[in-house]
Amino acid sequence: MAVTSALTWFRWPTSTYAVIAFYCLFFNPESFAQNVNDILARPTPEKPLNEYALRSWTTRDGLPHNSVNRITQSEEGYLWLATWEGPVRYNGRDFTVFDDIDETKMPEAGALDITINPNTNDIIVAGPRGGLVTFDGDTWQPYKVGSAYVFETVIDSNNQMWAATGAGVYRVSADGNHRHYTVADGLPDVAAFRLYRSEQTEHRGPTIWVGTREGLAYWDAETDRFIQERSIPSSQVRAIRMISNGVMLVASDDGLFYRRPLEQDFNVWPQPIRGPITEIKEGSDGCLWVGTFEYGLGRICNTTQEWISLQDGLPNSHVLDIFRDREDNIWVSTHGGFAQLRKALFTSFTPNHGLHGAYVRSVNTDAEGNIWVGTNDGLSRQTTNGFEPVSGNPVLEALSVLSIVPASTSRSVVYVGSYTEGVLQLTDGNVTAQLSRKNGLISNEIRVVKPLTNSPYILVGTPDGLYVAEETANSLRVVKRYTKADGMASDFVTSITEDSDGGLWVGSTNALSYFAPLEGAASWQPEPIDLALFTDARNIFAGTFHANRIWLATAHGVITRSMEEDDWRWLSRDQGLPFDKHFTIDFDADNNLWLGGSRGVLRISDGELSAWLNQELERVNYKLFTEADGMISRQLTTGGPASTIDSNGHIWFASAMGAIKVNPELVEEHAVESPVAVIESVTSDTGTLAWNDTLAPGNTRIGFQYVGLGYHMPEHIEYQVRMIGFDQRWIDRGDTLQTEYTALPPGQYTFSVRTRYPGGDWSAATDFKFTKAAYFYQKPWFWFISVLAMITLTSTVVHIRIRSLKNTRARLQAMVREQTKELEALALQDSLTGLANRRAFDQQLAREVQNSARHNTPLTIALLDLDFFKQINDRFLHAGGDIILKQVALFIADSVREVDHVARWGGEEFAIIFPQTAMEEASQVVERIRLGIEAMRFDKVDSNARVTVSIGITALLPNISAAQLLKQADRALYEAKSKGRNRIVRGYGES
Repeated sequence: MAVTSALTWFRWPTSTYAVIAFYCLFFNPESFAQNVNDILARPTPEKPLNEYALRSWTTRDGLPHNSVNRITQSEEGYLWLATWEGPVRYNGRDFTVFDDIDETKMPEAGALDITINPNTNDIIVAGPRGGLVTFDGDTWQPYKVGSAYVFETVIDSNNQMWAATGAGVYRVSADGNHRHYTVADGLPDVAAFRLYRSEQTEHRGPTIWVGTREGLAYWDAETDRFIQERSIPSSQVRAIRMISNGVMLVASDDGLFYRRPLEQDFNVWPQPIRGPITEIKEGSDGCLWVGTFEYGLGRICNTTQEWISLQDGLPNSHVLDIFRDREDNIWVSTHGGFAQLRKALFTSFTPNHGLHGAYVRSVNTDAEGNIWVGTNDGLSRQTTNGFEPVSGNPVLEALSVLSIVPASTSRSVVYVGSYTEGVLQLTDGNVTAQLSRKNGLISNEIRVVKPLTNSPYILVGTPDGLYVAEETANSLRVVKRYTKADGMASDFVTSITEDSDGGLWVGSTNALSYFAPLEGAASWQPEPIDLALFTDARNIFAGTFHANRIWLATAHGVITRSMEEDDWRWLSRDQGLPFDKHFTIDFDADNNLWLGGSRGVLRISDGELSAWLNQELERVNYKLFTEADGMISRQLTTGGPASTIDSNGHIWFASAMGAIKVNPELVEEHAVESPVAVIESVTSDTGTLAWNDTLAPGNTRIGFQYVGLGYHMPEHIEYQVRMIGFDQRWIDRGDTLQTEYTALPPGQYTFSVRTRYPGGDWSAATDFKFTKAAYFYQKPWFWFISVLAMITLTSTVVHIRIRSLKNTRARLQAMVREQTKELEALALQDSLTGLANRRAFDQQLAREVQNSARHNTPLTIALLDLDFFKQINDRFLHAGGDIILKQVALFIADSVREVDHVARWGGEEFAIIFPQTAMEEASQVVERIRLGIEAMRFDKVDSNARVTVSIGITALLPNISAAQLLKQADRALYEAKSKGRNRIVRGYGES
């Protein structure tokens, strides 16, 4: 969605007025720019159009028809839509269709116009065959205005309804009487399409304007006739609007025209605009939103025009209506559904903005300030017109990117770490060097790349250790490799963070190492950090150095340490965080902490964080950001890095559906107000309940249906309810829109519901009062007598039995807990290896197959069988075989990611599930496993004991089940054994 020059999109009109405008713009553009500024009162766009959050709805989402002719909003906050299947009410979650003409009293179900009576708040619906009805929430009232199509209605100051129809204009009074205006009454043409009621100006009082097939006219109250506006050409009028500074705008097939408050005549708009224009709406920033037949939606601000159309995510390029709701969202209706644009705090970038792929693994900014985005499908770079794929070399076309980092010695060089191609050196976007298995690496999987400051050396983190590489004359070579043999805690490197002393903090999937700097270039002494001394965190995803402290984001909170002393601190759920896994960690210019995980982005203020570090508070407060704040997906991903801060101080994040940007300076002023809930219905055993009604004593159920009428990602609105008189506590209901109570005792009750967007404040409560009547035996006097009689009878028995019951209960609870633990362990865990057993594997596989099909993500599984294991048992007895099995099981589990699933599938058989992983990537992992098992030593059994493994691997194809997937892997394993064992065979199955 790029800003486009107005002149580029000029279409030569037939109107002399527009020709004059083009001539003046061409020869005196500065004068015309000033004219536009005067017309629009110097509007300044609050946000580029291509950074608005865009969503759309079609029949797939419950809309009854994709052509949405008009949009409006009721006093309560409902959106009402005019569709060809009738009027539709939308509450943000569900569409309610009023298509029963016996109920609505419409001649046909279709609706062409829908608006709100400002005096009564009734809904007014217009449609075919003279259809015109009003709805007060309970009753539909029809009005007869001929038999032609009714295209638009307005209400005047006398509460009279005006209707533009294909057979003239009707004025309808409250009692149903009407006056019919035609060409004989001054209309330029009998086909009237648009109506508008203008407010009083210096030039003319309030009046009714009508747009016809042959031009514009206004109603003259003194003569009760229409007068044609001669300063506008006699062509079909498409839109009429008066903006906040009193300027009146009219769009016709001959262009856009405007008239200032003190002027008599309309003037041609001083800029060429894509057209014809179908609708005009003024934004809160003073810019004009315009809809067109062919070019989608445009925004005019000063001399600039920005446009979005079908290719940018709009459902259809023919815009029928534009509406701005109370939350300042812009709604656009088309023939292909309707869409919402909103100025969210976060800006999302997807393939619609030029990204090469949607699943982003890494984002970073280069020395020139450009943003680079790496996905599972390739690499993209930000330009003035959005993003564009980085291509030109076959290795870049389908590159699975894991890390991106600019060089420290050259402003034009960027290093890219990939899943299958090693490290690529890009100079001005072109591949100039590559480091892979061909020239020094064990594996091409590169988790993180870090150039050393002002040095030709770069650090390369892989699953096989930390490499030091040197760049010379457009080539890369390995000069050193660090592994566990050198003192590292783990070979699998996921993050590298450099401190102020030149030391390195190297994170892995299960450990942390500190690299103490030594004399000499690129030289360190690794040593493991004993994380168990201060935290349960192990899997470290990212790190940063800030305020003389090292900060690390892990799968179990945040850990931090001062450079001055060994004062490790752990920030997790116990200290107030809402979830454990954090993939990214950054500090903005005001020292606020930003954390990103698979459940959203957290912001912890500098004051909160400092107080926690100083042990002045135990729990920190935070702000949580999700899709409701403009994120295309709250699910962030891991990468090297998966977040970055650009030259403007904006923070970028990698998500599962695109790249996300936020300006930290706008957080405080961009608070999203939570909508007040509407209780839509209350039902009981006997039917619908009204306010202050009384339930019969025998009623056993009462249900409440409610919704928060907010449209900032309404699916993520959270709800709390309580029943005063029954329970004072607020009960979390998540995103559930109904609550039911059964067997309420007699009494007076008030049901309350409130809402909030994730991380926001709770709204004011909406209440519903009612009474539950009582049977005679439920009344206080009856119970007083009954209780008094029972006290004496039961007190003795209670005292005798209470001690026995307590002891029995405690003994039984202990037995149940113990038995439950044993049964759970036996049911899902292999007792020998500690891995998941076959049953647990089958359950997990079924879930992963379902998730893969729902989200269209890859899935790979592998079956592993230890070769000739019977000979192992025969030679070293079953005790020796068990030791080998346990050692192999531990090795396999340590060789895969945390998200992968390993199980003991049979006696000497193992199985691995690789979620969101293609077969090529998974094959590299199992090849490392095969080589590792082949090289294993089993000194506890015998120094000569060796074992190899045969592996069958297969990937999920469309429309196959978990059982079929297993069958494919089993066939591949059988083939691996039949071909001589100690090998991998891929199975593809049938689609």
